[in-house]
Amino acid sequence: MRRQARVRFAPSPTGPLHIGSARTALFNYIYAKQNHGAFILRFEDTDISRNQKVFEENILAGLKWLGIIADETYYQSKRQEIYKSYLQKLVDKNLTYEHDGGIYFRLPTESRKIIVDDIIRGKIEFSSEDFDDLVLFKKDGTPTFHFANVVDDIDMKITHVIRGEDHLSNTPRQILLYEAFAAKLPKFAHLPLILNPDRTKMSKRAGDVDLDEYIRAGYLPEAIINFLAQLGWAPSAPSGVGGGKTGKEFFTLAELLQTFELERVQKGGAVFDIGRLNHLNHHYLMQKPLEEYIKLAEPHLGVIPSLSRHSREGGNPDNKNQNLLRSALKLVQDRAQTLSEIPGLIDFFFALPDYQRDLLVFKKSSPEQTAKGLNTALKVLETVSDKDWAQSKLQQILDEAIAAESLQPGDLFWPVRVALSGRDASPSPVELLEALGKAESITRIKTAINKMGD
Repeated sequence: MRRQARVRFAPSPTGPLHIGSARTALFNYIYAKQNHGAFILRFEDTDISRNQKVFEENILAGLKWLGIIADETYYQSKRQEIYKSYLQKLVDKNLTYEHDGGIYFRLPTESRKIIVDDIIRGKIEFSSEDFDDLVLFKKDGTPTFHFANVVDDIDMKITHVIRGEDHLSNTPRQILLYEAFAAKLPKFAHLPLILNPDRTKMSKRAGDVDLDEYIRAGYLPEAIINFLAQLGWAPSAPSGVGGGKTGKEFFTLAELLQTFELERVQKGGAVFDIGRLNHLNHHYLMQKPLEEYIKLAEPHLGVIPSLSRHSREGGNPDNKNQNLLRSALKLVQDRAQTLSEIPGLIDFFFALPDYQRDLLVFKKSSPEQTAKGLNTALKVLETVSDKDWAQSKLQQILDEAIAAESLQPGDLFWPVRVALSGRDASPSPVELLEALGKAESITRIKTAINKMGD
């Protein structure tokens, strides 16, 4: 068994939680729990001019949404006396000097190699000649990132520093600080960067990088966790099976705790594939019980006028709309990739969009056959009682009508579906008929017949 791990996630509350930072937090959290250790949340909030409470709250909310709960939480802004005491240790060793109001760490004058022994990347060699003396305290009296980072890791007994590879170049100088304090080095693991599909670095300036954006778009935490876990890591299979990979793609957090191996994280950048994220999210949406699915969808439905009106008035949709909403959501559960897509998939249930006459005509049919198909459908559907208005019965009646009138399925089913939805892609005609009910279905088919007569 590995030794008990103490890891830290150290965000700055100067912006919302970035998707890459969320992955770093997840990898740290998994590693800590695998090794019966502690996941420490440390806010690096010494930049008073840029820190904002709203960003701190955003980071906390994002971690909670993912199910990542800290065992210990610290704020660097409350640790000034600790930093001063550690600074004094270096002063006492004559390893510091003042310049332009700042306090500097005097690097060793002799040239030497600095080895970063990285869990993911192996041993990486640097030369001390490549670094300038390090600022420890700025002239405003606050510690720099490098100094506070190292002091905190020593003081909090951090055993593993798991962070993005953009910090790799900082590590050699920080190692020199560890040595100056005669402190034991933690194990380092530098995670690959997250890349855009064109393999450029994912950047805040490019947009769509904040976890909030994905929450608002209607992604589920289960999908985000799965996606982030496999950005740069793949599970191993037993020897001789599947080329070393299991092929498994869906993991609960509990399964990740059993399966994840930090040593198997790749060195190269991990491409952010939105198609794969959508695939994962679609899977988890389909697994939801209908009642839970409806509850998850509700916050995204305000853009549907007939539903948002009730929301603005502080009430619930009437029974008719509520039943229709339930039927509509049931029909699209296997279609929506994100919760935010749902309104666009079901809005026609509540208000038929205006569509062009030509859309009613199937590519293998004709206007004449289309008109005949619609009139045939209207004639037989008007005879169906409310108690028989169900998919199986409706399918049977329409199939019989097609045969009796020497029609092709495309002459009837295609225009009926367009008449009910105003679209060329939707659930099947009989699904729509059942969901909309007899009265609304008949009204919409009559509208289509009128269009064909124009």
